Amino acid sequence: MQHNIFSPMRSMKIMDGCKGTQVYALNPTGTTTTGGGGAGSVGEKFLHHLHDHLRVSSIRSKSNRNFQANNVIIDNNSVLAESLATYGLPQTDFLEPQIETYLKFVNFVETLAHMYCRIENCPQFDKSGMYLEQCAIFRGLADPKLFRRSLRLARQHAVDVHSKIVLSAWLRFERREDELIGLSSMDCCGRNIECPKSTLVSGYNPESVFDPCMYPRSPREDSDTEFSMVDEECSTSEEDCDMSFCIGDDEVRCIRYNIASLSRPFKAMLYGNFMESRREKINFTQNGFSVKGMRAAEIFSRTKSEDSFDPDIVLELLSMANKFCCEDMKSACDAYLASLVYDMERAVILIEYGLEETAYLLVAACLQVFLRELPSSMHNPNVMRFFCSSEARE
Repeated sequence: MQHNIFSPMRSMKIMDGCKGTQVYALNPTGTTTTGGGGAGSVGEKFLHHLHDHLRVSSIRSKSNRNFQANNVIIDNNSVLAESLATYGLPQTDFLEPQIETYLKFVNFVETLAHMYCRIENCPQFDKSGMYLEQCAIFRGLADPKLFRRSLRLARQHAVDVHSKIVLSAWLRFERREDELIGLSSMDCCGRNIECPKSTLVSGYNPESVFDPCMYPRSPREDSDTEFSMVDEECSTSEEDCDMSFCIGDDEVRCIRYNIASLSRPFKAMLYGNFMESRREKINFTQNGFSVKGMRAAEIFSRTKSEDSFDPDIVLELLSMANKFCCEDMKSACDAYLASLVYDMERAVILIEYGLEETAYLLVAACLQVFLRELPSSMHNPNVMRFFCSSEARE
């Protein structure tokens, strides 16, 4: 009986067909060269069946799509998944599994306990970074309150200006949409923790973040001062001036001691072993500064204030401060220009000057506007140029 069963199998020459070197392909014309006797006919039947099935499925899907083009959207992925499952092939979900958006720890309680121990034992200036790590732990949970609490603590213990503006903008971004109705991106919520002006104050003061904001809510205007350069010039008599800077045909009368007090390079030039120390008139034409800029520098050397100057004059003073290492004048100009940034238009213009002159606060103020305008600011090509170009990153 066993012999009778295997006799037909031997006659089909299946083993000989498997030894053949022919690779069978889908042939729509149905003409396939035989390479293994009866096995060729079996292979042809299987291939024809597979081809007919795919062709029928394709025709059926095309006819349904043409018939219901305006009413039904065919999901091609489901058709593909059904075809793959028919022949036992893996689906795309198994080949490319979805990646979790946030970290999910295996031992959550143990990880959280270890995080609390690190926070308690770390120095106070490192607590902000520790709370940011805690934010990453709570982000994988369904409750957003724990995440916001850690984010507030990270902002509370932030030290430098850039950390404060990023965390404050992040807190605003995590708010509900109904909480932001009727508010602009630079409006203050009433507390220092999210105030755009408080974030520009450097230093570690965790107790003050929940205090009421003391800054005016209206932005600083260019014409908010009653002083002018003419009034400041009149306050200095010609008798007090003992030298002058010549720019072209104009002279700017100055007090040598006040100019020397601006920086060590000025002091070395006016009181050192240079020729300028013995001259009453110094030619400053080739230094690239205007007469108004030099007069503003003379006024600042006496008053230590830049509130009476126009923004373009302050930008020139910032360039002069960088060239001659005038740290106090640079800090004052940096803070003044940062206070003028309150909308996207000014931020896009002034950030170029801030990056060129390495103005720390000015760049931070412009970056704050970009972050508080998210996600709409990402559609601005000028903003993306600063975030994506290699020059801006440097």
